[in-house]
Amino acid sequence: MAQPLSKTGVPPILQNVSVQYRNPIYVADRVFPMIDNCPPEAKIARYLKGAWFRDEAQMRGPGSEAARGGYPVDFLDVVPKEYAFAKEVTDEDREVAGVMGGPPLQPDQDAIAFATEKLLMRREILCATLIKATVWSGVAASGEDAAGLWAPPGATNTFLTDVLARMGTIQSNTGLLPNCLLMDVGTYFGVSQCAEVLERIKYTQKVVFTSDLLGSLLNLDVIVAPAVYSSAKELKTGLDFTAVRIWENTATKGMAYLFYRAPSPGLKAPSAGYIARSGLFPGGIRVETWREDSKHQDVYEAAEKVHILATGLDLGFMWKDTLLD
Repeated sequence: MAQPLSKTGVPPILQNVSVQYRNPIYVADRVFPMIDNCPPEAKIARYLKGAWFRDEAQMRGPGSEAARGGYPVDFLDVVPKEYAFAKEVTDEDREVAGVMGGPPLQPDQDAIAFATEKLLMRREILCATLIKATVWSGVAASGEDAAGLWAPPGATNTFLTDVLARMGTIQSNTGLLPNCLLMDVGTYFGVSQCAEVLERIKYTQKVVFTSDLLGSLLNLDVIVAPAVYSSAKELKTGLDFTAVRIWENTATKGMAYLFYRAPSPGLKAPSAGYIARSGLFPGGIRVETWREDSKHQDVYEAAEKVHILATGLDLGFMWKDTLLD
């Protein structure tokens, strides 16, 4: 006896379930404040700190003039560059998606999301690359070697000692206490097992270790950066994938970055860095579409003009190799 088509033919495609991988979190806009509506070329005025910390006031005698002085100002160049990515949607794509019982795809919405995702990843990589290549607080690019000592759970772990010491370094060099600590996800996992940290927080109301709980211990906004990208070349099968953690200096060895971030962009607002975005695109990211009639398809393009720059090298401190290989 012949079996029902549902058993012998192609199994039905579920209409309420599908699977997609993508980074759930990017943190670049939490690291540095965002300056929107930046002109194509601009400058940020920077008051050089030396004059503001000199003790120069003197006693003035009757009929004499007060001691005088001045302060230098320099300017940092801001030149947003456009980054863009496009995805086409064919008439055939829409036809397949519209068939009753066909795959639950949304070609037009997916194309916009795909192109936008490429911009967010590019911004994350730009921010991470800048931080890792910059000489913060006079230490060589890539940061101070933590020699893997943020990983041990026992007494040899130096996480708290290192962070507290470098909070003092930034404060003594700028008068400002750092307010943020960024770490890659591997370093966060290592610190979450540190006995000294766990001992200090065990009497808090929360019983689960979180970045907020760690931040409350240090009075810092702790930012965990888990994003990855694939360095593999594209294959026709779609099975290409080689994970690289965006925020690591060296694979599996971890990093951390302590810094001061301005609450928001403004006049006389010191910050380790800023993200400047062009005002050309409303909302920061432009999405536009056009028809290619000869190919029977529409193209969706997402673009962003952005410049990420370091504005206070003495307002940051970085460590490399926080974990054991």
